[in-house]
Amino acid sequence: MHIMEGVLPSPSWQFWIGAALILIAGLYLLKTRAGTRGPAKKPHTIFDEHILDDAAISSPLRYVSAWLKIVFCLSAIVTAVISPLPYLPLFIAGVMIFSALFIAKVSPRLYASLLTIPLVFAGTGAIVILFITGGGETLFDLFQIGTLHVRITTESLQLALLVLSRTFAGMCSLYFLALTTPMTSLFAVLKKLRVPQAFIDLSMLIYRYIFVFIGEAIAIHNAQIMRGGYGSWKNYLSSFSMLASMLFIRTWEKGEAIFISMDSRCYDGCMALPDEGGHVSLLSVTAVIFFIILILSLLFAEMTLL
Repeated sequence: MHIMEGVLPSPSWQFWIGAALILIAGLYLLKTRAGTRGPAKKPHTIFDEHILDDAAISSPLRYVSAWLKIVFCLSAIVTAVISPLPYLPLFIAGVMIFSALFIAKVSPRLYASLLTIPLVFAGTGAIVILFITGGGETLFDLFQIGTLHVRITTESLQLALLVLSRTFAGMCSLYFLALTTPMTSLFAVLKKLRVPQAFIDLSMLIYRYIFVFIGEAIAIHNAQIMRGGYGSWKNYLSSFSMLASMLFIRTWEKGEAIFISMDSRCYDGCMALPDEGGHVSLLSVTAVIFFIILILSLLFAEMTLL
């Protein structure tokens, strides 16, 4: 996508609204974290195998139609990707964070933990774009290695901010969908869309065992650390190779176990899925329609700024 030349235009009002929503959500995160100190039960971590489903089942938006939430999130993702400026994606991210924390009642600590990993990858990519991409006026000239000129230009800054804002908006939208809709409801929607049953079954198995394998890897890694397995570089290589091999063996054993268990339960090539069971209210439909009209209007306003 063509990025406009020159310096970014002055922030429009939707940028400030999105920034204000993100600021409010950040203050709420800090307040909640400070208020939850003290003796309490051990909180879930992002590597717990049931963490997303537990959050979705306990959400106040659990019984809102999955179709409506999919339309809501997909429209936000597509609009954020199309947006030529970072203001609209930041506004969408602010709306999604506000909706997740204050409407869906998602745990702020869980939400912040989930956003950490994708933001680290997005930030790394944005830094590479910032220093490698050329074009425009030079803002900071750092150094040169052979033919590689490391510097920050106006176009590289614009592109890095745009990529980072789009990624942030897309992840916030996906997390809103995942934290308010159980995966069984999403798979039921895929079945109604005539997606091949084999694809749905494989997706269910993959989703189920991603967290199981991560938990196995963490357990093996912790056991190795307790035995001084990463004390030196030689021990590090040896322990890591053992972890990889043991994880492969555990994966194979888990696959064999699930095959035997499914075969003993007369598996006929089709996994049963519960009905989606969501309801559509006038308020929810009106809110989604208003949001789509709003972001499309803001997208048109951004197009006129180019």
